[in-house]
Amino acid sequence: MTVVVTGGTGFLGSALVALLGRRDEVVALHRPGSTPEAVAGVRWVAQDLAAPLSAALPEHVDAVVHLAQSRRYREFPDGAIDVYAINAGMTVELLDYARRAGAATFTYASSGAVYASGPEPVHEDDTPRPGNFYAVSKLAGELATEQFRSQLRAHVLRFFFIYGPGQRNMFIPGVLGRVRDGQDVTLAGADGIHVNPVYVDDAAAAVAATLELADSTTLNIAGPDVVSLRDIAELGGRALGQSPSFATADPQPDLVASIERMSATVGAPKVGVEEGLRRTVEAGL
Repeated sequence: MTVVVTGGTGFLGSALVALLGRRDEVVALHRPGSTPEAVAGVRWVAQDLAAPLSAALPEHVDAVVHLAQSRRYREFPDGAIDVYAINAGMTVELLDYARRAGAATFTYASSGAVYASGPEPVHEDDTPRPGNFYAVSKLAGELATEQFRSQLRAHVLRFFFIYGPGQRNMFIPGVLGRVRDGQDVTLAGADGIHVNPVYVDDAAAAVAATLELADSTTLNIAGPDVVSLRDIAELGGRALGQSPSFATADPQPDLVASIERMSATVGAPKVGVEEGLRRTVEAGL
């Protein structure tokens, strides 16, 4: 199988191309000006995702996986054009490329941010209610992907708080860093929000499994354990050998994903939060 992967040097992308490279021919896209490390089974192609697709991409592929996102996803409104171009505009271009190249499968990385937070787990059939521009752009990419389901098997994966060794500047490494440095972890309410974060290996395995599915699907990709922010800090502190300290702010609603459809379709996540945090800390965060 020949698979094109965008975002191949990103956190999830690095795990995915290493996994797929053991079984498939992988063509992974990376930002121009960078030199990715060699990975068995992977051919790297430089591609600015705000520009037209490179002629170096294969004329025939079996699958396309769109994981890349703009580096400017936190910059609204200044980064809005770049964010929308990659999350929505490039999604359409990649879908059209997949169709023309004879691909059977397209997998799009969306986000749990397309849902509204609330007291109950969110399900794939819930009406999306994106609360910021980034989430709006992800939902636009989802809608485009769904339109191509008459042309190929097109999957939408909504990821919830991916974490693991080597991640930077995201939710869980931020919490671990504050615990490590002796800084307060601010809780929204008594225990903070509740989430079910997914370990990076489970996230990569779920993406890989979509390449074998017979029908298009939309899936939440989340972890097996529902935990509070206090739980994350305390488990992380145990792995670090440090006791966390806390501050309290106003309560905020939870964002927990139902993983029933994920478990039935691509397999249940295997790595619980305590184990995932331990691996992350042991790897040096």
